Amino acid sequence: MKTKKDILFLLIALILAVIILLSFWFYSSKAYYPTLPFEGISKKEVVEKLDKSNNELVELSKVNGFYWLGYSGNQQEGRDKVIREMEDQGLKYDSYEGSGIFFEGEGRIIITGQMWTTNYVLYKVPAESYLGAGDH
Repeated sequence: MKTKKDILFLLIALILAVIILLSFWFYSSKAYYPTLPFEGISKKEVVEKLDKSNNELVELSKVNGFYWLGYSGNQQEGRDKVIREMEDQGLKYDSYEGSGIFFEGEGRIIITGQMWTTNYVLYKVPAESYLGAGDH
């Protein structure tokens, strides 16, 4: 009878160890965050960059002709940062509607923003209109 108790104890201890290790991985990898709308960087790296950003726009990735920028804060503050950044690059702010921020330059330029989580906003910027790449 003692060996059955020992085996049961070891089995329970092993199951708890696996649960703890999986929980640690789940938390540290930020797997619980929503899927990113772009590739080339992990959720964990995005969160680390945004947490260190000091409320500035951060370049996260360049994929398929678009730069993805991130902002740690709310949508209004992020939109204001995008407008200032693009005006500094010579574009003229026109308006915003929904998730789109409209600028005039060499044609109409649309930057879209989306809340990734309650704390982070992601912006999709056409590469040809984003002159400050790498300055962030």
